[in-house]
Amino acid sequence: MKVLVLLSGGIDSAVCLALAVKKYGKENVSTITFNYGQKNVQELKSCKKIAKYYEVENNIVDISNIFTSTSCSLLKSSKKEIPKISYNEQYKEDKKTSMNVPFRNGIMLSICAGYALDKKASVIYYGIHKEEGVAELLYPDCGEDFNLSMNLAIFIGSGKEVQIEAPLAVMYKKDIIKLGKKLKVPFELTWTCYESGNKSCGKCCACVDRLKGFKENKMEDPIEYEAI
Repeated sequence: MKVLVLLSGGIDSAVCLALAVKKYGKENVSTITFNYGQKNVQELKSCKKIAKYYEVENNIVDISNIFTSTSCSLLKSSKKEIPKISYNEQYKEDKKTSMNVPFRNGIMLSICAGYALDKKASVIYYGIHKEEGVAELLYPDCGEDFNLSMNLAIFIGSGKEVQIEAPLAVMYKKDIIKLGKKLKVPFELTWTCYESGNKSCGKCCACVDRLKGFKENKMEDPIEYEAI
């Protein structure tokens, strides 16, 4: 069986890739990455490094023209600054976040389905997981309902040839890091930060969530930060 892994360069997708390689063998695994116009282009570089580490193919697909009109702060086209407040604080302010790229997972998974059919892959792995606090309310295309519905749509739409799997769906970040340690995932090659600097900012929600996960595992994060 061949597997396609949606690789973003972060911890979650890296652990998904490690699981896929362990279960199916690297010769049956390929990866796909999306350039959606994100500010943190470092994640695209991380995808290449992670794919090279696992000796699997990585194809980068440019879909940045889809989001040119959105004001999402994660995008290079946006004038908004990336918030340095918690998900809870963002939700308390206006029940939404400026960091949500509209239907990003839905768009990516739809493209993955077509790519998987071309590659004769039967399974798509991607890294959605349990979010802390209200974060799950801020990202509607990351929850279990979305996952189940998208899987059904892709399964039917692919002629029942392709399914999606979210092996980390019931896990929190601390659990994913613990699993990654067991699988010897190269955390030093991953990129989580929403900013575009040469070092992670240490202050955005993604960095804070990552650092918290390492701390809860009594582990030191191997990447460099501008500030902690």
